[in-house]
Amino acid sequence: MKIERWLCAVALVTWSAAACPAVPVPVVSQVHVVSVHVRDRAAFDAVFLLFKDALQLPLVYGELSKPGNETRTLYAGFSVGNAYLEPCYKSDAPYPPGQSARFHGLTFSPATSMTETVSLLGPRGLTYSGPFGGGDRPLFVYLSDPMLTGELLTASLWEIQNKQDRVNLRFLGSALEQAKGGALGLKRLAEVRIGHPESNQPAQWTRLLRPATQKNAAWVLGIGPRLRFVPAKEPQIESILLQVESLEKARVYLRSKGLVGTENSILIELDPAKTLGLRIQLLAN
Repeated sequence: MKIERWLCAVALVTWSAAACPAVPVPVVSQVHVVSVHVRDRAAFDAVFLLFKDALQLPLVYGELSKPGNETRTLYAGFSVGNAYLEPCYKSDAPYPPGQSARFHGLTFSPATSMTETVSLLGPRGLTYSGPFGGGDRPLFVYLSDPMLTGELLTASLWEIQNKQDRVNLRFLGSALEQAKGGALGLKRLAEVRIGHPESNQPAQWTRLLRPATQKNAAWVLGIGPRLRFVPAKEPQIESILLQVESLEKARVYLRSKGLVGTENSILIELDPAKTLGLRIQLLAN
């Protein structure tokens, strides 16, 4: 009888382990930055003014180009509530004909420390370089897997060493809250759409993002934007989706600025001719 009970107990433990496998430790917590690469300094200034003046996104860091900074890499960070949009120049990345700006990269915040994050990448079969930086500078790890990234898409992780730096996640929402959503009534960056040859279930992206859950075929990562994969010949950011409090309020404002491209009762897409080719869509709750 004791042997039978012992065997039953072993069988129960074995069944439980098989039925309830260990949940993997997350690598990323959320998207922190969506970068916008531009062809030249004029395009950098145009995107900067589009975000700052036309869309009235709160500027957190960076400035326009000016005499004396011709050789500098130009960055600017604009809050969209739960992430930053970051125009960047210089960039040697290719651009479609007639387009001088495009969404280029995703920077994630690690779920734990960067040290632990790096230790998780190799066992998941993800190639990377770094970490780079340290001290007062952020720690960066660049993901180099060809089925994650490519000529048109970069992916990285960063850890901000200075916890009082305004680019930290805990400061993300305050700038937008102080602006009361701005003229658009902006609430958050709802979604980033990524073109990928394996749009149904990209294997390497799944290895990076698990154990995050999926809802309506999009990956949900903390309070950051969802990630939705759509068909494309090579990895690239196809568009972003901004959530606003009132689509009608946003519609009235965007029409006054001549920024409306296509629209219907539930969605507005900005005119790409006015956004240097960036695909930006808006929807309400």
